[in-house]
Amino acid sequence: MSEAAAGPTPRPTSQPPPGAGARPVLRNGLLLAGLFLLALLPRLHGAITVGWGWDGPGSFNLVNFDEGGACRAALGGFDYPAFVGWQTLGLAALAGVEPAPGTAGDAARAKAFCHGAGHLVVARAWSALLGALTVPVLVLIGWQLRPEAPGIGLVAGALLALSGFHAAESFSGTVDAASVFFIYLFLAVLAAGAGGRRSALLASPLFLAAAVATKYWLFAALAYAGLVGGRVLAACLRGFTPLRLAVTLLGAGLVFALASNSELPRPAGYLWLLPWYLLPPWRRLHPWLRLPWALLPPLAVALTQWDLFAAWSTGALEGRFGSGYGAIGWHKFLRNPLDLLLVLVVGLGLPACLCLPAGIASLRDGPPRARAWRVVLYPVAAFALYLAFLAPVTYYRHFLPLLPAAALLAACGLWRVAGRWRGWVIAGCLGWSALLAFDTVADYHRDPRIALRGWYAEARPQRVFASFYVNPPAGTARHALFRPAYAAGAPPGLGWAEYLVLSENWYDTAFANELNGPLTGRPERLVKTTPARARFYRRNLAGEDPRLQPVRLFPVRNFMPELVLHKAFYGTFQLFVGDIAVFRIREPGQ
Repeated sequence: MSEAAAGPTPRPTSQPPPGAGARPVLRNGLLLAGLFLLALLPRLHGAITVGWGWDGPGSFNLVNFDEGGACRAALGGFDYPAFVGWQTLGLAALAGVEPAPGTAGDAARAKAFCHGAGHLVVARAWSALLGALTVPVLVLIGWQLRPEAPGIGLVAGALLALSGFHAAESFSGTVDAASVFFIYLFLAVLAAGAGGRRSALLASPLFLAAAVATKYWLFAALAYAGLVGGRVLAACLRGFTPLRLAVTLLGAGLVFALASNSELPRPAGYLWLLPWYLLPPWRRLHPWLRLPWALLPPLAVALTQWDLFAAWSTGALEGRFGSGYGAIGWHKFLRNPLDLLLVLVVGLGLPACLCLPAGIASLRDGPPRARAWRVVLYPVAAFALYLAFLAPVTYYRHFLPLLPAAALLAACGLWRVAGRWRGWVIAGCLGWSALLAFDTVADYHRDPRIALRGWYAEARPQRVFASFYVNPPAGTARHALFRPAYAAGAPPGLGWAEYLVLSENWYDTAFANELNGPLTGRPERLVKTTPARARFYRRNLAGEDPRLQPVRLFPVRNFMPELVLHKAFYGTFQLFVGDIAVFRIREPGQ
């Protein structure tokens, strides 16, 4: 056969240059390392500086009074998840910091050790490390969910790294940042299992145990529901349009919120649950699912009779500081969703939050990795519904698990910007987030209690009433914890002291804040206070009490719009850093 008949001779296939396959791996590793360092440095810096040096070299003041809770639980001195406490105690022991014999089981000694500088620097550093590690974990999740657009994962990681709210929670010795890390580590492993990695699927229960044990985050188990697909998922969604499904689920959340609300008149108020039956498309539902949907309102009513469910949905009407979390009543319907929105706006920045709707809309067409998306979003969405409708306690840190998922969705929204503008928009969002992070974290480094030391040096008071969270300098005056009853004549009386020093983090329960919401016209609906106490602080801070003359105000100052507006309408964003107000106590006739 001639060469012509045999056809053209195939050219030898070109071989990739040596090491070409390793280049993407090396590049991705460098990108992950860079984002990790971007997250770690401000978090670790806060861990080793916040609270130190206020009263001279080597001095330490506790700033976040919720720090060390897991440590105290591990020592048997506090009812709280101990998983992270065992870790910090072990790390502290490696550094030579161990509790004295007899500390275990003694609540007071356990608290003293866990709040001590020796243990807290370890607990904070560990929290900072886990908080920073959450960033590369989120990037890996983004790469699994959107492998065709690796930039989405990188932008999501950058948004989380530059979150001042996440940074502040990370350099506190609490379990919140650690909880978020273990949650998203579990979601990353299960998403890999959803993508076909059997070993990841088999190992996922171990990571689930860590995610739940850190802070009782039971919502993590719902991630396994995301593995359900095919006929089962089609049957569950039968008859629903995306809008109808969203409205029905929101209506279900409202049913549980109504049934568990402390102000709902019983049993007549249960009639308010009946309009929910207008929401599901009953005729088009799968026959086997009609009964479960129909039983939802009775189930909500029945669960409210269970004390454990009531504790996590209604809350107690009374507590240690006066009213309990359940006292908020109907105001919860506005407070909870507003708090959720505020956390996202301050946590990510307003520009990034404006991209969230576009990111959510990008999921409507059914993303290629739909199963992995469901694994990640099901537990987060369920938790968001719980916080928006049911949660009786709404400290901002409780919303922290929503932040990485929100960053991922915001990155998806940013990626929908036209190509020629995308880079500029992403740079603008990240730059804004960086400025917001600087302003947020700076609250801790410009804590008004540091400036308060200067006033003590100038005024040299002899006797001072101070509220919780003032942290007065030691050895400068005789201090007594202030109670509003003293102003009403209870001994020792207001005249015992020369000055009254109040912290916003204590008196803010008399005003709009994260626990009270924006409606404060009914004092009996304020949380963690009493009507009499609220009236006293309102009159006092308005300058209406002739016995208290305002002397100095040491305010928290911000420059970013999110924090400025929050302070104007809701008080300082930080839970344990706030304005400090000093009053001169005047005897009648002075």
